[in-house]
Amino acid sequence: MSDIRVQNTKNNLITALLSCLEDKSVHELKVKDIIDKAGVSTRTFYQYYSDVNDLLRDIEDSFMAEYLKNVEKDRDSLGDLDLDVPFEDQLETILNATKNTIEFCYAHKKEIQLLLSDNGDTRFYNMIFHTGCEKIMKRMSQMKHIDELKMDEKDQMRMMISVQVFVYSIIGMVRVLLEYSDRLAPYDVRQSILTFLRESPIASMNINKK
Repeated sequence: MSDIRVQNTKNNLITALLSCLEDKSVHELKVKDIIDKAGVSTRTFYQYYSDVNDLLRDIEDSFMAEYLKNVEKDRDSLGDLDLDVPFEDQLETILNATKNTIEFCYAHKKEIQLLLSDNGDTRFYNMIFHTGCEKIMKRMSQMKHIDELKMDEKDQMRMMISVQVFVYSIIGMVRVLLEYSDRLAPYDVRQSILTFLRESPIASMNINKK
């Protein structure tokens, strides 16, 4: 079988699983549900995947690989974030440095909505959450003048908690924005994100700045 046919078959199975999540929890899904939706045989399914979880892992791992590529593109542009400039200017820099990630999320809107839904997979949520925390902490450590902040151990702990709460909120915000994306103009989305960023860990860093 050609590579194109193999990929088309896999894409068909991926689409079928995601479609099944509209009606069933991932924990309730059976191989039969997926092959019936995909219109393929049981033999075809097992030619590529050992079970439902194997297919689910393929979907999630492929998503995360592409997601991280876009996050890294944005991360490079955050190296110029300067805590000495006005806070609103900092927010503009941060917002502009999320362009690729936001576009990626919108391009994969349905996939994200289903995987983060009540029918979705906790593992996927945890992957997004822990990756988000890790990337934000890494970005913050590379900011200009970060060493000038006078933060003791308790301050650092508060910052870590702030980042985790922030990432948790980001996931919720993304779900809401994707839900209303068809009715929101780009300007409205931008303003919503800016409002949200005003409560970000960057705000705490500005408070701690001496």
